[in-house]
Amino acid sequence: MKKYAMLLLIGVVFAFSEEIQEEKQEIKHEEVKKEEVKKKPTWRENIQPPEVYGNSYGVFRIGYAYQYQNAGTITRDNTTKFEYSGHFNDLYFGIERGWIGGKNKMFMASGYLDGAVGQTYFLSFGAKASLYLLKGWLIPYVGVGYQLEHLGFAKDDTQYNMHTAVVSAGTHINIAKGFGIDLQVRSGAPFYILKPKDAQTFGHPSINHVGFMVSFSFYDFNL
Repeated sequence: MKKYAMLLLIGVVFAFSEEIQEEKQEIKHEEVKKEEVKKKPTWRENIQPPEVYGNSYGVFRIGYAYQYQNAGTITRDNTTKFEYSGHFNDLYFGIERGWIGGKNKMFMASGYLDGAVGQTYFLSFGAKASLYLLKGWLIPYVGVGYQLEHLGFAKDDTQYNMHTAVVSAGTHINIAKGFGIDLQVRSGAPFYILKPKDAQTFGHPSINHVGFMVSFSFYDFNL
């Protein structure tokens, strides 16, 4: 009797284990089918701009800056006259931090800090207003700020400082996942020499200017 009971118990355990194995196989088969049904992302999905989840963002830029300056005729110490104009090529960099919101999170406001090093040196800071268009494929902007820059004259080893208010306009073009190309133009009021004593030496010259910046830019909307 005990022998038959033992055989019955073994049979029940075996049948139960077989049932568990079949259930595991079915679950694994369903998981494989789900993976097969799951679509692979398209090339457009792999490069589209990142989604905006919060209300803050940051930007980093690095690239090339060109600037043209022209002051016409400058008189030094009321005696020596010379013509001043210059073309400058520089390494450009910039950072930006701002807010995004409004209808469809289309409106952007930020503060920026940027500069250039090379044939001339400048540092600028100010505020920008931007629009988040075409789901982030295009972000045009305008900005106003203050710019401080070095000034050098031919046959003069002294480096002077000049400053002015500037206006910028540009756009970011997305290439992939927030990385893109940034095109920017900058001008504004004429530059004036910063120190009154130096400005008097050169007859308080006004230096007209225009600049162009082309840079790689990255927008991060998950800050």
